[in-house]
Amino acid sequence: MTEGPLDTDLLDLLIVGAGPAGIATAVEARQAGIQRILLLEKGPSHSFSIEKLYTPGKRVDKVYLGQEVDCEGLVCIVDGTRETVLETLEAFIQQHQLEIRSGTEVTSITALPEGGFEVLDSHGTRHRSRTVVIAIGVYGRPNKPDYPIPASLKGRVRFDLTEALPPGESVLVVGGGNTALEYAAYLYAERPVTLAYRGEDFTKANDVNRRILEDLERAGQVEVWRRADIQALGDTGGAPAVEVTFKDGRAARFHHVLYALGGSTPDGFLKQAGVALDGKRPLVDHRFHSNVPGLYLAGDLVAGGKGSIVKAFNTGRAVVWEGLCQDHLECRIPGRGERA
Repeated sequence: MTEGPLDTDLLDLLIVGAGPAGIATAVEARQAGIQRILLLEKGPSHSFSIEKLYTPGKRVDKVYLGQEVDCEGLVCIVDGTRETVLETLEAFIQQHQLEIRSGTEVTSITALPEGGFEVLDSHGTRHRSRTVVIAIGVYGRPNKPDYPIPASLKGRVRFDLTEALPPGESVLVVGGGNTALEYAAYLYAERPVTLAYRGEDFTKANDVNRRILEDLERAGQVEVWRRADIQALGDTGGAPAVEVTFKDGRAARFHHVLYALGGSTPDGFLKQAGVALDGKRPLVDHRFHSNVPGLYLAGDLVAGGKGSIVKAFNTGRAVVWEGLCQDHLECRIPGRGERA
């Protein structure tokens, strides 16, 4: 994988997010002859949600929870495992020479009066691009609890896993859906992990994640607290730093608390970029073009059926061939035998 340009030369396409949808968009754009492409990824590597939230060997199927969808573009997968999917995506990155800058969060997207966009990242670099595709996923901005979190616990209370947690330090994972169970399954190998869920049964999680959790609980590798509804967090001033008080009166201390309370549309980020929303849903046309000329959305934000990798792939194809190539960028027609 090569690193993206740091200068402010005009890009043809800047993609925010290097997960399945972002990679598929970039591959389709390369196929269309678009050259100046850069992907900015908040996590430490591409496809971070798959790499970090799926346990080694976990199955990743083309048909997810009954969502049987055919691949419409160049990027596709066959039924396999976490490892084979990552290998497939890495092969597409290498084959099409995609430029990805990891560990780089986009902080703002501004449409310029003369056309195109200025994109500012967390390192202070300003990128100029003719077009932009946002492909960050709904889980990029998880829900937060309704009780206050002391400011002094910054760095001890987290809402994602974009930064590594120190080995050996205890972690309380809060939530009952797929992300919470995947966090617990990923973290337990190097540290004590407790999973707290206010419900009794993990009905929001899929069968695979439930079986993994049951095995870990049975083996004593993850402690699971059911009907554990948190009332407040406090700072102990020592180590472990976080004191968690539950509504049933019990209290416990942990080095870290990691929330996984469900994903939500990153509406604040989208609004900053000028994207119109209907409630929490971004308004796009059939090509996933927003109300901002040249600004498109891809992946979970617009695909529906969160979790279907194939649906995410297909949004990238539509963005490029039905959107960018029709109205914004000059594209070549694929040769015989090539898919468009």
